[in-house]
Amino acid sequence: MRIRKYDFNYGRRKMMESVAYGLGAGVLMPYDKLLAKEIDDIGKAYPDELLSVEAQSKGKVKVGDYITKDNVEHVKHLLDPGVYEQITGPENRKIYIKAPTTNPRDLVSAAYYEATVQDVKSGHAGKFDANGNVVDENGKKWQGGLPFVNPKSGQEVWANMCLNIGRADNACYVIEQKDYGANGKQEYHYNFQWVELNSTARTDRKVFKGMENELRRQSVFFAASPDVRGTSFLSIWDYDMRKIPELYGYLPEFRRVRQFPSNQRFEPLVPGAVWFLSDPWAAGDPFLTWGNHKIVERKPMLGPWASDFSRHDDNWEPPRQKDNPKFFDIPYEMSPEVIVTSCEPIGYPRSPVSKRVAYVDARNSMAASNIRYDRQGKLWSNFEMAHGQFKGGGKDGKRLILSADGKNPAWSWTYVHIYDFQNRRMSLCNHSKGAAGVEARFQADPEWLFNTYCTAQALQALGRA
Repeated sequence: MRIRKYDFNYGRRKMMESVAYGLGAGVLMPYDKLLAKEIDDIGKAYPDELLSVEAQSKGKVKVGDYITKDNVEHVKHLLDPGVYEQITGPENRKIYIKAPTTNPRDLVSAAYYEATVQDVKSGHAGKFDANGNVVDENGKKWQGGLPFVNPKSGQEVWANMCLNIGRADNACYVIEQKDYGANGKQEYHYNFQWVELNSTARTDRKVFKGMENELRRQSVFFAASPDVRGTSFLSIWDYDMRKIPELYGYLPEFRRVRQFPSNQRFEPLVPGAVWFLSDPWAAGDPFLTWGNHKIVERKPMLGPWASDFSRHDDNWEPPRQKDNPKFFDIPYEMSPEVIVTSCEPIGYPRSPVSKRVAYVDARNSMAASNIRYDRQGKLWSNFEMAHGQFKGGGKDGKRLILSADGKNPAWSWTYVHIYDFQNRRMSLCNHSKGAAGVEARFQADPEWLFNTYCTAQALQALGRA
């Protein structure tokens, strides 16, 4: 018989204390200590009960089960309110439960993990300057991995999410997006390239092209459908998180690049889309343009904390829920510590959003859920996303997509559900291998990305190609 060292509620009590006293991640030991020792077992920082859905549901739900409206009440406390509504409401969503991921190396890209470990060992850590921006211990702009490995405040959590949103210095994705109406019928289908290029806050600790006053450039180029092909947008982020990014766009019908106002961040980029530029990764805007950052609670939760790429098809699309094509049939798993954090759009007086609430894995400071509330405080939409290693599956079950270093498995986002609770519309997105002449490039040259996607001249050239 196994004798428990800690009672069932020990972990929850410890996390309540963390919120009350402003403590960081970890229950049995601080999470940064686990990283410093390069321990490949999260169980050293958390008791077993926080990683067990069976323990948390008192035996009613276990690994291998599906959560449905018939058993969801047993795990309601482990789900965000949006997912609970999707399961119990007319969508009748079903979610498979897989075993939890326990190796911290599997929860982030290899380069970001190594940079974070180096930071912890050397004492390189983030802090806020007089303006609220992140600097290192010497007051210089941040370079490296996570600036706040043990986030103790809401502002530290949002800064972690914001500085390097994809945990890659350079990223070049293909996104396949299918938009569904309330009746479950597909109405729009898009393929587009999404590029992120950090100038600072890089794991290689180098300032890209000497642009030390920028954080990153982020670009979107629509390759399909035919009616939007050539449409592109470029967002240029200042390192000062109090400044709203400059937003430029090329629209084929006008055949020129123009600058857009800040409120464009709260409008769909193309017809049918449920998401706004403000939504992705719960960090679509600089964190200081939002305010009243709070940690609401810390608790164990179910979520898509680590993807199962082995079930994705040859073009990297996940399987669908058989009785509702609005949803991917993707697995959830337990995270032992999730930080529930909220903020309000103080820098956007015309924003239609009253607040957002993000559900953030304390182990990597990545959100799996970003819930948007309207001005009346009503549930509006949920930007649900998963990340994971691109390995498994394929014809032989040994498929492996390599990262930029050419050695380690690629790690990135795999799917996104953006669901509008008020009209039951869904934008269903997945990280695609390629389509409509664009392809995912984990090993893309940053100079090529900059010249091809990240300048006003590049937008003009893309639109006229």
